[in-house]
Amino acid sequence: MFRYFLGLLLSIPACIAAAATPVAAPGIVHAEQVVLLVRDTGMYNAGRGVAWRAGDLLDSRDGTVQLDIGGAAISLGPGTRLFFRQTAEVVLLQGWLKVRGSATRALAVNATLLRFDAAGATAIVHATPGATEVFAETGELALHELNAGKPGRKLKLPGEQFAVRSGAQPLRVLARPAAPFLAAMPPGFRDLLVPLAQGPAVLPKRERRAEYAELAPWLAHQPALRQQVQRRFEPPRPRRAAASPSHFNQQP
Repeated sequence: MFRYFLGLLLSIPACIAAAATPVAAPGIVHAEQVVLLVRDTGMYNAGRGVAWRAGDLLDSRDGTVQLDIGGAAISLGPGTRLFFRQTAEVVLLQGWLKVRGSATRALAVNATLLRFDAAGATAIVHATPGATEVFAETGELALHELNAGKPGRKLKLPGEQFAVRSGAQPLRVLARPAAPFLAAMPPGFRDLLVPLAQGPAVLPKRERRAEYAELAPWLAHQPALRQQVQRRFEPPRPRRAAASPSHFNQQP
């Protein structure tokens, strides 16, 4: 009994220290050039050190971006659009993404037709309007087929294997990446993805007000996200109170 209470007392300072340790905010830790950030109803120019918020959308434009999200490193290729759902999930709307997951924290990657947890693995994903391709560079991925956003069939993708899903067709697994995939892959994705040190957080620079009409095409294959973003610009109207019965309709 004495040993139990002694161990409990010794664990208290460690728990206090862990609770007092600030959690690093996810952020854009490196960008070769300024990228586009959509936050709330505004468009911003964003660069190194801009911290993410849930609900943000990012367009990498013509450059490459590296992010740190909860200990996981993510690289985005040119022409890539990403939705930051929460600290444990990102949605690749289109383009190229490479992720090196943390061994201790889950990070879900949603790519319209597929979803997987990148914890302890490194993967390269390519998303187009009609197909999603995934290469498990290291580690094993547990892939879920998505049908209208809902998880369906699940299968494991071993390291160094390649998977592709087109439209509503079942997922196909190949022993090696397809030649067109390798030819189109951003050159930097061949390098080891190493987390970068974060500097002081900076604020993004507001460019102008965004319009829902220009964002809707980004979310064409994500109905739930499209509705979520639409509500920012078109909040639901309050319900009208039910009219009280008229005394003229009352029976004597």
